Amino acid sequence: MEQAKIDYAETVRVQRLEAQEKTWRRAEGLAEYIDALHLHAQTLPIGPERDEAEAMVAWASDHAQRLNPLNGTLRLPDIPEPRADDLQPFLRGWNPYGPGY
Repeated sequence: MEQAKIDYAETVRVQRLEAQEKTWRRAEGLAEYIDALHLHAQTLPIGPERDEAEAMVAWASDHAQRLNPLNGTLRLPDIPEPRADDLQPFLRGWNPYGPGY
C-alpha cells in the first residue's frame, strides 16, 4: 500500500507538471500573438480605432501574464489523500480494500 501511495503521488506530480507545461506553451503562443497585435496597433492612425486596439492589447497581455505558470510560485503540488480507487492502478492486481474483497 505504501508503494502504491508513492506511485500515486508521483503520477499526480507528473500530471500537474504536464498541465503546467501545456499552459505555459499556450501563454507563450498568446504572448507571441500579442506582440504581433501590438505591432499592428502601432500602424493604425491615432484615434479611436488605435485606442481600442491598444486597450485590447493591454488586456490580452495581462491575461497571458496571469495564465503563465512561471509567473506564480514554483513548488511541488499538494497531493490529495488517495481514495482506494485512486490506488488501484498501482497495486499490481491487489485489492485496495484488502484481502477477501
